[in-house]
Amino acid sequence: MKHLIKAFIWCWFLTTFSAFAQEKTLKIISYNVLVGMKTDTSAEKSKFSKWFKQQKPDVVALQELTGFTQKKLESLARSYNHPYSILLIEGEKYPVGITSKYPITNVKKVTDNMDRGFIQADIKGQTFVVLHLSPFDYRTRGVEIDLVLANVKSQPHIKNWLLMGDFNSVSPVDSLAYQDGRFIEGLKKYEKRYPPIKKLVNGKIDYTVIQKVIDQEFTDALKLFHTNFVKSIHPKKFQTKGSADNASRIDFVFASKQLKKKIKKAEILVDDFTDNYSDHYPMMIELEIKDKK
Repeated sequence: MKHLIKAFIWCWFLTTFSAFAQEKTLKIISYNVLVGMKTDTSAEKSKFSKWFKQQKPDVVALQELTGFTQKKLESLARSYNHPYSILLIEGEKYPVGITSKYPITNVKKVTDNMDRGFIQADIKGQTFVVLHLSPFDYRTRGVEIDLVLANVKSQPHIKNWLLMGDFNSVSPVDSLAYQDGRFIEGLKKYEKRYPPIKKLVNGKIDYTVIQKVIDQEFTDALKLFHTNFVKSIHPKKFQTKGSADNASRIDFVFASKQLKKKIKKAEILVDDFTDNYSDHYPMMIELEIKDKK
């Protein structure tokens, strides 16, 4: 009889738990939209809106929202069925933002000691950090990523971290893709044109920014599904004319170790739209979460 009672209680527990917590996939897109979506000249940014609506994301992380106000971002987000949105700051040239199908809570905005800042926010039990590191000196990016990671370390109670955006840095796991020297030559030309900015470390590629993230046990989501090199710049329209494309991957989604096994898909999204409307390709991941009713 006792065994029957225990079995009944166990079945009741499983049934009750499953009723309140079901598996759900959270689709997330991170996209540098190029200086306020300037290639979309429509007043309501209807081309970007249509593309996002077709993708049906749950969360969108945006970089380079030049010219956007909070109200303008809210309007755009509603057009692709996201009732919630946060803009880092109005009036800055390259602010980041985040929009969501679900409520955005515990918002933290950081602009001090950052060229372009970052937003931290909670959505569906996940803590997002949407960032855009400085595109200029590698030493500046080093200071910025130290701040981002210190912010993570200062909140040890948070386990489900997602860091995403334009890191303006390349990864050591992609080093073979840069062995032909074209990437280094491009950076040398930039340094010569804009001294005293330093893109290289003693003539070599700086991998330290991304290495610091990896060293904190964050997982590069794309590499779980693509061991080969996949570029995030430059899309078809923005490739150098008359010469080989100087491709690189500087857009990332990193997940904390607790989320690694929950990442079900990760892609650089390449289609007719993304080939033509920004100088970056967007990054997408699908994350399995527990959805409590």
